[in-house]
Amino acid sequence: MQPEVKRPELVKSGPERDRLSELLEQVGRGDRVAFRHLYDVTSPRLYGLALRILRRRDAAADVLQEAFVNVWRRANTFDRERGTALAWLIATLRYRAIDRLRKRESRTEELSPELPDGATSPFDWAAASEDGRRLKACLAVLDDKQRKAIVLAFTEGLTHEELAARIDAPVGTVKSWIRRGLMRLKDCLGHG
Repeated sequence: MQPEVKRPELVKSGPERDRLSELLEQVGRGDRVAFRHLYDVTSPRLYGLALRILRRRDAAADVLQEAFVNVWRRANTFDRERGTALAWLIATLRYRAIDRLRKRESRTEELSPELPDGATSPFDWAAASEDGRRLKACLAVLDDKQRKAIVLAFTEGLTHEELAARIDAPVGTVKSWIRRGLMRLKDCLGHG
């Protein structure tokens, strides 16, 4: 019989972010209970990101599952010195979602937006949460170019090259805007 798993709260502070790193490291050692906790804490926001990129609930759910299978297999490669657990999880999901989107586009399948009930966009839906409001406030302190680059990269799943073409800027410049913007976001969110 498996132990009862309590549903943890969403991650909001430094100690809780450290707990995510601990959970991810435990998953890397094969801890199934830690995996369940990690899923419970992070799956809502990861699903929201997948939905924003893919614009279809079924595809977002599939990508979320694929991402967590990958998390189970590759959690032992996570290094908290290189970044936060949440950033690692988002990158894992984002790459899966972009891969799915490219496969879909290569089959010339039409994208049909499907949003959560009452939401005008997945971004609006996610922004209604407390974490979403904090992220929105932190995005507001960024330079316009940094904010635009980050929002397009993460909400539309654009690669650096696609983003550079979209905003008519050199790839290296776009990479710098994103890197510096993410550093500022990390500081802002870490002290919120």
